[in-house]
Amino acid sequence: MSRKFDLDFKLKLIEEYKNGTFGLTALAKKYNIDDSYIRTWIYQYDSYGLDGLISGMKRKSYSKEEKFTIIQYRLKHQLSYRETAKVFGVMNPTLIAQWQKKYNEYGILGLESKPKGRSSKTMKNKPRHISDKPLNESERQELERLRAENRQLEIAIALEKKLQSLAQENQTRK
Repeated sequence: MSRKFDLDFKLKLIEEYKNGTFGLTALAKKYNIDDSYIRTWIYQYDSYGLDGLISGMKRKSYSKEEKFTIIQYRLKHQLSYRETAKVFGVMNPTLIAQWQKKYNEYGILGLESKPKGRSSKTMKNKPRHISDKPLNESERQELERLRAENRQLEIAIALEKKLQSLAQENQTRK
């Protein structure tokens, strides 16, 4: 379950931490929250000031191309997730780690944004158009052609993923 915290609360905790009144663990216990929240807020505040806390409260979406550029830059310059996040102004370095994991696992296709929310029940249960009539010869040929084309595309995607993983391995060896 995600909890939302307002800006004043975040600033209050950061101030208490910076004053040396409490450490991360003590603050987390005092306010009954996970210390990772406080650690993130301190990082955002130290790195980007007040804007870091404010923009951290808003969700920014990144395109597949942006994610790929960030990952490639990180690999080329051998930077940590945190260093890369500072270069590109990504408020949460963990995002880059997630992108890297998806990229390593699925290639460039893993960086595609997924639709948010739950899919509609009506779309799952109701096929768009199903006819009880049997296919005529031209429809049958078209279906066979499309299935063959689909198989070729699946093979091409699998090959692309393999090539990307081999290129990735080759880059990390250098």
